[in-house]
Amino acid sequence: MIAIFLKRFFSTQHFYYLYFFFVHLLLFFPGASCIIPEASQESILQSFKSYSDVAMFHFNVPKEILRATWQFAAFMDGPNCPQRKVHIHLRWGSYPVLSVDNMTFPTNMYPLNNDTLVISTDTFFEPKTMAVIPVYGPQAGDWFVAAYLSHWDKKVQQQGLVHKCHYSIGSVALWVGANNIENIPVGYQTTLKTKETSSYYKIYVPSGISTLRVYIWGCNFTVHSFRNVYKPCIKNIALQGRVLPIYNNTPSSNIGNLTMLDSYTFTISSPYEDSYYYLLIISDSIIEFNIKVSISECPIKLIEKEFIKQYLDVSSITEKVTQISAKNLKEQQIYNFLNHNINSSIDLIDLYKNQFYVQKENSNEENKCFPRYQLVRVKHSQVFSSSYLLQGREWLTPWLVLMDSYPIIIQFNILPLVDIGGTLEINIHLEMYETMTKQLIVVAVCVQKGHAPNILENKIVCEDKKLFMNLSSLSKHDESILIPYPQPDTWYISLQATCYINDHPVNCEMEEILVLLNIHTRQCVFSGNNSCGYHGICQEIHRNLLVYTACDCFEGYKGWGCTDVISTNSGNFAVITTLMLTLSNGFFIPAIYLAIKRELYTEGLIYLSTMLSSAFYHACDQRTTNYCITKFEVLQYCDFFSSILAFWVTLVAMAGLPIRFVSLCHMLGVLLITFEVQSDRTSLISILMPLTIGIIIPVGTYLYRSYYLKSWKKPNRLSKLLIGLLLAGVGLLLFSLVETEANYQYVHSAWHMVIAISLIFLLPPARTEQLNNSDIDSSTEDSELLNYKDYPESPVFTVINR
Repeated sequence: MIAIFLKRFFSTQHFYYLYFFFVHLLLFFPGASCIIPEASQESILQSFKSYSDVAMFHFNVPKEILRATWQFAAFMDGPNCPQRKVHIHLRWGSYPVLSVDNMTFPTNMYPLNNDTLVISTDTFFEPKTMAVIPVYGPQAGDWFVAAYLSHWDKKVQQQGLVHKCHYSIGSVALWVGANNIENIPVGYQTTLKTKETSSYYKIYVPSGISTLRVYIWGCNFTVHSFRNVYKPCIKNIALQGRVLPIYNNTPSSNIGNLTMLDSYTFTISSPYEDSYYYLLIISDSIIEFNIKVSISECPIKLIEKEFIKQYLDVSSITEKVTQISAKNLKEQQIYNFLNHNINSSIDLIDLYKNQFYVQKENSNEENKCFPRYQLVRVKHSQVFSSSYLLQGREWLTPWLVLMDSYPIIIQFNILPLVDIGGTLEINIHLEMYETMTKQLIVVAVCVQKGHAPNILENKIVCEDKKLFMNLSSLSKHDESILIPYPQPDTWYISLQATCYINDHPVNCEMEEILVLLNIHTRQCVFSGNNSCGYHGICQEIHRNLLVYTACDCFEGYKGWGCTDVISTNSGNFAVITTLMLTLSNGFFIPAIYLAIKRELYTEGLIYLSTMLSSAFYHACDQRTTNYCITKFEVLQYCDFFSSILAFWVTLVAMAGLPIRFVSLCHMLGVLLITFEVQSDRTSLISILMPLTIGIIIPVGTYLYRSYYLKSWKKPNRLSKLLIGLLLAGVGLLLFSLVETEANYQYVHSAWHMVIAISLIFLLPPARTEQLNNSDIDSSTEDSELLNYKDYPESPVFTVINR
């Protein structure tokens, strides 16, 4: 079945290698369930200039997986294509945050990419190697793969001129899952019996839990010959949240040997909530053991309206703080009364069920239940634009009251796919004035994903120092953290207020400290209209069902927020580039003047249109200060159309056709060029088709007249004709073979100038001048090839012998 599945997505040359690898995985996990492959079709690879060039894959890993393996093969479509380096980033939950060429992030931005796996490979015309990323005990849910090529200076080529190399990448993901895992009930003593050398069990931890304890004791061999009190009964134990622990792969959770007389207790403060914890038992034989799981509850609270409403008028905060001191003392007495009688009065608990509480001071530190509040997600109309507010019974507010007696924990949810494509900003503001108190007030803030930070002795223990903030009443009233592409989970923010006098902690004079929580998601990086600063634009990128935003930098800037300066003269360089591409079209003015002087008004009009269309198009095509008089697509179409039409009308004029056939050829060219440019304006066929037909007109005219006169006569103005053709050929070579992304502004400006100058030499003389020359030469047998005297009974090209 697997073989049939893989052949649908990969050629025969790839198939046998992958099939061999699958068989190897089956042997690696003999007790595991079947492999379930997930294949993704190939995606085009681009060199990295911005995040929009990245090829993105999305996988969904099932629950209870022992090992997930990703395989990647990079291809090029020609054996002569240069080999390129491919960079692959794999991340759980959200899109990988890339730092290409040592790009930096804004000062207050912290990319959570420590769990991003990175691997590199090369492109091949025929597969020789596979890039493999194994992940043991992967987290279930969404996984994202970002792949891109190292940057190089690409040639700007017309499609179809030469073979343009294309690069692609194919991916396959497969997983090995554990067999049916037995569930351990909470709150009851249970006797379990192992079935294999490695046995897995799972424990469900609901929401609102502060502590998880797992007691294991009474291990016993089921085979009598092995019953030795000093012999290791359990070889190893591991407990891990959300993912399956792997023996010798989770050292932080592995425990040593346990004999029949030993016992062990796992105590986890602030566990993952609404999640499974997985227990791994390693034993050399079939054993039985006793286990009991206990939890300590800490429910989420609502803020009472009476408790916070008086703080909503921030302008009068000084008076408000003084007024609530007496009220807070009364409330504190109620809290102490509740804690003292919490087991004996259910009705009283219901009466004050929305007030938070802290257990008695003489109780175990791990059993303390600190106030926790759930933030409400308010979705805005713009994509990746949500705010998070504190919830009361009838209102929402961003204000929170802190006390120095205990920390406060708030939590909010980042949703998968919906919220992960932007930036999470957490801004904390301490509302404090110097006249309020002479004490130094410090507010410690810790941000953590997945589970709440541990609190020891009423102090917050933050796992990641980069997600820790300190606010001060004397200096720093505001702190913020930016997290790009946040992973979907429950996020926790713990806040603790402490007062100091002479660097010594004391009880706060202000028993209530007001803090403003500004928590929201947004596109790209910065707030406001310029979300990528003044040197970039925010792109909304769509990859099938995936949507995310990223900055596209210009003016010589790079970085995640376009804050890295590559060139100090980038602004001037951008202006010079724009001027070169637009003003170089001024070389069409001599050709326009010459066409009008020679009474070739149609040709002059087309040259004028070409000059203006090209200038407006290049002014709008700049990534910096672009000036667009209309839509970019309209300007691009006009530029391509008028450029090709200028060649066409010049070729028609060189043919010297009778008047009645000139308008016919002009309209034929308009219809043909309109169709070709609209079909594919960047294709070589769109240029070659009209030019080939256009060249046939003067060449065919010359051959017909030479045949009619029975002699081959050298065309007039041969030297000018050769110079014009030479210049046009040089221009075409510059346009098709020399242009690259790095030299585009120079080469393309030269192309404008060379083509415009070539028109001066290719334009024929005025029609009256040709007729006068024809009359002078008519006395000879060799009459002029171009004769505009036309008679009704004459053939297409009239020749008169006198």
